[in-house]
Parts: sequence; C-alpha cells; structure tokens
Amino acid sequence: MDFIPLIKKLCEPAGGVVAPGNEVLFAYLQQELPFKIHRYPSGSETNGWVIHDHWEVEKALIKKKGKVIFDGLVNTLAVARYSNSFQGTLSWEALKLHVVSSEKRPTAYVFHCAWQYRPWDADWAFSIPHELVKTWEPGDYEVDLVTHKKLGDMLLAEYHHQGTSDKTIVFNSNTCHPHMANDGFCGSALLIRLLQEIKEKKTFYSYKLILAPEHLGSVFYLENKSPQELEQMVGGAFLEMLGTEGPFKITSTFLGGHPIDHIFSHVLTHYSCSFDAVPWRQGAGNDETVWEAPGYEVPFVEFTRSQCLFDPFHEYHTHLDNAELMDEDQLQESYRVLQECVFVLENNARLYRHFDGLICLSNPKYDLYQERPDPSMMKDLPEDAEKWGLLQDSLQRYFDGSVTILDIAIKHDVPFKRLFSYLKQFEGKGLIDMRFEEIERVPISPSLKKNSGSL
Repeated sequence: MDFIPLIKKLCEPAGGVVAPGNEVLFAYLQQELPFKIHRYPSGSETNGWVIHDHWEVEKALIKKKGKVIFDGLVNTLAVARYSNSFQGTLSWEALKLHVVSSEKRPTAYVFHCAWQYRPWDADWAFSIPHELVKTWEPGDYEVDLVTHKKLGDMLLAEYHHQGTSDKTIVFNSNTCHPHMANDGFCGSALLIRLLQEIKEKKTFYSYKLILAPEHLGSVFYLENKSPQELEQMVGGAFLEMLGTEGPFKITSTFLGGHPIDHIFSHVLTHYSCSFDAVPWRQGAGNDETVWEAPGYEVPFVEFTRSQCLFDPFHEYHTHLDNAELMDEDQLQESYRVLQECVFVLENNARLYRHFDGLICLSNPKYDLYQERPDPSMMKDLPEDAEKWGLLQDSLQRYFDGSVTILDIAIKHDVPFKRLFSYLKQFEGKGLIDMRFEEIERVPISPSLKKNSGSL
C-alpha cells in the first residue's frame, strides 16, 4: 500500500484551525471516506477553549531604507498564525522581539502556533530563516503587516464504522499543521487507509476516526456527547510523526494497564524494529489529554516515532516537514503495527476445555505437537522452537478461562497472531471453545455540576 501520494495531497492546502485551505482539505478527506463534516463557529467557547476567527494574511513586508528585505507571503508559515496587523518603523532591537527563527535549522520557517490556542494573547510576529536574520544589522526597519479576521468555522471530519457491537475504538489525528507531513498528515493518511480496510470487514467493535485541529477539535467534539455515546468509547489512539526515522514511542493510558496498552506494547514487541513504552504524556503529547479528560476518561494511547522527547525529528514544527521526508518503509512498518493491533482487538478470547487430563499432542488424531530441540536427535528447527516447546507444556492449564490469548502471548513472548492460529487448531479438533473477550469500559467519574452548578 502506497501512502505518500495521499500524504502529498493532504499537505497541499494551507489549512489550520480556521483557515482558507480547510474547505479544500476536508473535501479531499471526503474523497477518501464518507466523512461527516462538523462545523464549529469561531467565537465558540467551552472550558476556556476558544475557536479563533478565520484568519488570512494580505500583506507582510519588512523593508529597510525603503527596500523590501522580506516578504511574509513567501511561505505559509512566514507570518505567525493568527498575528494581528501592524504598521510602523522599529529599531532592530524592537523588531527582533517579533521575529522567530531557529539556529539549529537555519533555512527553516518555524511554525509559530501558540495564538491558535490562545487567541486572547495574539500579537504579531514573522517567522524568518535564521540564515537571513543573522545578516540583519542595527537600524530602522519598516513593517507593513496586514491580516484579516472574520467569522468562520472550525472543521472536523468524523467517520464511523459500525460493528456488531456499539463498543467503539477511536482513532484520532490532527489537521491544523499546514503542509506538514510527519506532524501530522502521515497520521491522517495511515488512519484513512486503515479505516478503508476495516470498513470492508465485519468487525465486533465499531471504529471511529476523528480528523480535526489539535486539541480544539476533540474538545468541541466531545463537549455535548451523551453519557451513552461516551460509554460506548472503550479505548483509542492518537497518531502522528510515523513517517521518519526514530524508534516507535507508545505512551501509556492515564491509568495504565488497559487492554489498549497491552495490545500496542505486545504488537510493537513483535512487529517493530525498536520501540519505547513510556508513561502518560511522555511522548509528543497531544489529544490524549482531551479524550482522557474528567467526565470522558476514554483510555487513550499516543502512537508516534521520536528521536528525542522535545525534538522528535530534525524538521519538527518547520516548513521542512514535508512529504519528501516520508520514508515508505517507516510508513509500512507503522501500518503493519496498526493492522496487527486491530487483529488482536478483534480476536482476543478466553479458552475453555472439553477434556480432562493431558492430551498427547503428537498423536496423529491431534497433530498439535510443536517440535523442540532434542540432544539425541538432529532437527532443523527455528530459533524459537524451545520457547514454543515451553508454551505447549503450559498451554493446557490455560484452558480454564482464567487468561486470554493476549495474556498467554505476552507471558510467553510469542506473536499473538501465530498463537491464535495454533489455538484455532485446538478448537478445530473439538478440544476447546474460544470465547471472545470484550474490552470493558473504564468507569466515568461523576462531577458535581449537575447538582451544584459551577464550583
């Protein structure tokens, strides 16, 4: 499966929280899946979160001695998101307080995005490559920055695949980093392809995909969800930064020890080159805080790659984060992990026997014996033969319904899918029943607001 053409397409529009390119971007999304598009008007507020106005840049010039030395229309990121207008003459000492650049990435336009989430703090700033900024000398600089703000809508795309159960697994990625591939349109692309695959199957769980601006999208999406809708959401994952180098990073749910934690960690153990399992919020940090917020408490992990906690990849939050960065092998590995996680979700079960005593697995009528090393015989066996031999010595004791297939796979360090296939042979011989293990909803804590009003 080829992901890069879709990532390139999603990177084209100049999107944002409320931005000119959003209509095109969300139209692209609807070409891939029949998303329901939600609209939230600018000025809307909940819990202090505010959706800012539609914002555009008309003119963004910096001059010295009447000569233009920088035009902020050269790049979407060259004017800090949600900047106010400003016209005036400033000394270099005053101007540089309104200039963002990166010595570490001297050619980059840095993504200044704080005012998207704190519109009440909005000032004005230019993002300028450091290699240019370092050539500027003391003197007077003329700034002519004209931006426009008007009422608009924040867009959110929701796709729902109905399973045989209303219990729902939620996937989420963001849409508010204009033109940026790794952070995060690769997450959107991987999840679109995953849901396209899921929708063609009969599944037990329902699956929901939410693509929206970081934090603000899920904040407003969840605001008016009914208790019943919230109870149906049994777990989820936020995805971003999966297309470049670096080990996978999987962050724990808030409480830890949830099936979604165990599934991702187990799958990554067997289907990734390397990964780090880290505590809650020790990854890049994103919308998992919203899904896990009090009153919702949907157990959520974050699935990313990262070379360093605060600098996950070299091009992070700059215009250098583009589709050319994407590594198809890294994306394919990421997608394989997602596929395997869904397989575990859909097939985990408890095991119940129809026999007493020890079954002779090597008997031809069963033919279930896993060959293991024998010092008296030469056998051409795989490296993990002894591991599987120990597993089969223990396996029949697990047929009492006390543990799941995932529990056994983790304990014996074997891939879930291979173990599942082996156990299906036991079921085919009439030795066991496999009873699907549903994820139970973590209880949602009550608040006092319904009885006492605001405290």
